[in-house]
Amino acid sequence: MTAGTADRPVISAWSALSPWGEGADAFRAGLAAEENAITTVDSEFVPGTPVRAGVVPGFPVDYPGTRGTRSLDRLTRLTLRLSGLVIADQGGSLGSRPEDTGMVLATSGSLRTSLEFTGQSYRERQPFHVDVARYPSTATNCAASRSAIMHGLKGPNTTLTAGPAGGLLALGQAARLLRQGRAEVLLVGAAEEYTEDRALLEEALHGDGGTAPPVAEGGALFVVELAEGAAARGRTALATLLGCRFRAYHPRSGGDADGALRRCVTDLLADTGTSSDELTLVVRSDPDGPLGEQENSALISLLGGPEHGVRQLAPGHRLGYAGSAGPAFQVAAALAANGPLPLRAPALITFVADGRVGAALLGAPAGRPTRHMGRGTT
Repeated sequence: MTAGTADRPVISAWSALSPWGEGADAFRAGLAAEENAITTVDSEFVPGTPVRAGVVPGFPVDYPGTRGTRSLDRLTRLTLRLSGLVIADQGGSLGSRPEDTGMVLATSGSLRTSLEFTGQSYRERQPFHVDVARYPSTATNCAASRSAIMHGLKGPNTTLTAGPAGGLLALGQAARLLRQGRAEVLLVGAAEEYTEDRALLEEALHGDGGTAPPVAEGGALFVVELAEGAAARGRTALATLLGCRFRAYHPRSGGDADGALRRCVTDLLADTGTSSDELTLVVRSDPDGPLGEQENSALISLLGGPEHGVRQLAPGHRLGYAGSAGPAFQVAAALAANGPLPLRAPALITFVADGRVGAALLGAPAGRPTRHMGRGTT
């Protein structure tokens, strides 16, 4: 690998709110136990009908809240709780000036809130006879904005809506903000909510004969900063963000996820000066059907099969389809695979979706020796 990793962004802390539970420890335990967190919930639209979903256990669907939070949707409540977990783990502060601390969040927003608000404007006698307190939750950036207000983060605040690419795009955006000196510390990640409205939408999107996977909620947030800043603030780097790459393809023009992902990963390894022989861990999206087969084919052609010593993880099968939070869960899995210790060798995160693919590469923090993480496929 090339020198200069000390100048790259690092992940120095993280937490998760997932169907495995609350916090990084619960995520590590669920990953290590290969626990299937997809459960059966009762249908909201057709009571008595079971629906398979990955929901955050014990998280209240509705509760009164306090003044100023009563009207918040589930997504915003989940994000507030998740950001609170990260900051609480850091002693209540990220250790930088509020103006230099920001947030980059990928999400699809709250579909239910938007539908309910729009529906009310049609049902009432006048279109403006709506609950104005609910309006902020219809904005996609509500979750990130409320988290910044709650925790006093006055730096850049960015919300990305990019579907299954969102969790990795957020890391790329964070790297740009740090390189440009627009922030010193960033909370970076993705979050989604579970509602039956979203489950029905996913079913409609898979209406081409495929079966919609169980929908999952939750998310993961990472503290991303430059290595020098992390050391100055007393945090130990867990992984170096070496780079991200994305690529589009058009099936009608002869493109496919296999070729696009191979090109994407090849370019990423070349950009970062990393040899494929250095990789000991791959965390893939592994969707069901042809897309998953093409992702697997691309990785085999690049890295070889499990017999070549590259450990593979696919947490999405045990958590459910989490939209933009899916890649964030994959990054969390790469960090959790080594327990609470820093990454010991480069780890590759990949995703494939209709018309687009992406990859991110994490490396061991500067100054740490590279070691193999073991063999096997999960």
